[in-house]
Amino acid sequence: MRMRRWVSHDGIDVEMTYMPFAQQLVDALAHVPLVLTMDGSQVGRGCMVLMVGVIYKSRLLPLAWVVYKGKKGHTTAERHIEVLEKVRLLIPEGTEVILLGDAEYDTTPMLAWIQAQTSWHFVMRTGANLLIRRGSAWVKIADFARKPQQLQMLHEIGFTQTADLPANLVIWWGADYQDPIFLISSLPNASLAARFYKRRFSIETFFSDQKGRGFHIHQSHLAHPVRVSRLLIAACLAYIWMIGLGLFTLSTGNHTLIDRTDRVDKSIFRLGLDWLTYCLKDELPFPVFFRFKPLSADVR
Repeated sequence: MRMRRWVSHDGIDVEMTYMPFAQQLVDALAHVPLVLTMDGSQVGRGCMVLMVGVIYKSRLLPLAWVVYKGKKGHTTAERHIEVLEKVRLLIPEGTEVILLGDAEYDTTPMLAWIQAQTSWHFVMRTGANLLIRRGSAWVKIADFARKPQQLQMLHEIGFTQTADLPANLVIWWGADYQDPIFLISSLPNASLAARFYKRRFSIETFFSDQKGRGFHIHQSHLAHPVRVSRLLIAACLAYIWMIGLGLFTLSTGNHTLIDRTDRVDKSIFRLGLDWLTYCLKDELPFPVFFRFKPLSADVR
């Protein structure tokens, strides 16, 4: 009943309630490059969430989101920009930022906004059927994939005939890939762009933790975007808390009580959730916190 009242309370403003916590996360991590990623997922009944977060120890810490009525699939560049603008306001001036996304987020309006409004780098997957400008000629991206085990970058291309945005193209055909991956990026090095893009999949584990492996928010049956967004406040704060508890168990050695003693098999989120269950069962005290201490680059 408490949660029902929470999600239906018109006085609860998502930005005002959650953004102070997001700001603390950014402030704790902004002294090293921030790796952001964005993706969408279905939540509630007939609603989609577009989420942006910062990658931390192979997990995504949520920063901002937009909820709207719709089905899984591509949404508008205006929504992409809307959620990125929320994140932009959190980031201190001079902070190095790398934004990652899959092929849904290679829209030229969003990339043009990044280039005009920020100093961020970006690495986005893109489609093989798109045209890029190479010198004065327009060539299909797929034509540059000639052989497996290939990693190369084409510098100073123009991205799509409709926008001709300045960028670099990465052709990445790994030995275990059936087809090549194409990335559009502002980074100057192919290996660097590929290494960052691998980290994009952290957002998949976030949605798994919010759903079937954790909080099961997909079973809420909420159908109103505003109410789903309020539910996400609680779910994201609980998620941040579980990440903190997981780190707490590792730093104190308590993880051996809920995991193997010879190695760590569970994720940081799972350690936190299992430690909370362990403490509640045995009536043990446990810390409650949503703030992360600044970390050095070598432990991040």
